[in-house]
Amino acid sequence: MASTDPTADLANQLEPDDEQSSEQDSAYGDDDLISERTSLFSDIMKYREEVHDTFVSAFSPDTDTWLLGQNGRRYHGYKDGAYLLALQHHHIFNLANGGKLYLAPIERPARVLDVGTGTGIWAMDFGDAHEESHVIGIDLSPIQPAWWGSPIVSDEQFRLLLILSRVAPNVEFLVDDAEDLWLGNTYDYIHIRMLSGAIKDWPGLLAKAFDHMNPGGWIELTEFEVWLHSHNNSLHRAPDIQTWQEGLREAAALIGRRFDVAVNLENWVRQANFTNVTQHKIIVPAAPWPKNKELKTLGAYQLLNMLDAASSYGQAHFTRVLGWSADEYAVLSAKVRSQLKDRTLQLYSDLYTVYARKPMTAP
Repeated sequence: MASTDPTADLANQLEPDDEQSSEQDSAYGDDDLISERTSLFSDIMKYREEVHDTFVSAFSPDTDTWLLGQNGRRYHGYKDGAYLLALQHHHIFNLANGGKLYLAPIERPARVLDVGTGTGIWAMDFGDAHEESHVIGIDLSPIQPAWWGSPIVSDEQFRLLLILSRVAPNVEFLVDDAEDLWLGNTYDYIHIRMLSGAIKDWPGLLAKAFDHMNPGGWIELTEFEVWLHSHNNSLHRAPDIQTWQEGLREAAALIGRRFDVAVNLENWVRQANFTNVTQHKIIVPAAPWPKNKELKTLGAYQLLNMLDAASSYGQAHFTRVLGWSADEYAVLSAKVRSQLKDRTLQLYSDLYTVYARKPMTAP
């Protein structure tokens, strides 16, 4: 068993940019956000060309889509907020992990399961990179390309998703609940990412994964620590962010969904009888305040994610669970967004990845 902790060199990693450390960006408005999205989306496309060998062959202003030449996929442009949010998340993971889709030391897994696949972007990228693998993505919602055109997919869902002209033949998507009984197949690699707040019984989920993994197979889980920290210990100057975070924690507890997942992953994986347990913890700035160029870029993407989250994510928790009115949450959301843009707070969060192996001789 092993564990890594990059926070030991936190001061060197998160040296603030002196020229911007006093900027609060309080006037950062919607027009600036749209402009920033356009620029970052272009950067993502360039990154995918350089790192994943996926090149942009044309842009269609009439349909607002990018045509990616390697595999004929079509991606909605920046105006499609729902897809871009998923793409931003995926890109943050790529940047944080040096362009890698995974950290586990897998080689040529025959059967791969992506739990909570969402739009399916990770499963499709993995399938492109591993033609030898049969990749299955499961999710409660039929929002992946294989379901488009099905009567169970609404026009709104269709509009909000990336448009892919085809899915690689080694990738398929199923509508399934990961917390229900797992039947049938076993896997060589199981991938789980960003399910904090969605799973009731994490130890139970990991037990199912263990039972349906081939001996010697690997599991990998990636989750953000939901709570923000301040590099210069100034979180007390962001009371509304603290109210928002505590409200999410309280609501999640009331409905049996916990957010303190990332910090518990390593222990849960060990308890599920996996071996060779390894944890990586990566610092992700919540705004582009660090001096380091790579961390500044990472912070720019994360700021957009956090601004989106403050507007939408959590509204149901506050209004349906805690009894707030929509107007009350809108006021809190605006204050949270303002504080998120304050670079003097030097906010960051930790991204945890835990991977482990099923013993060749399982108990």
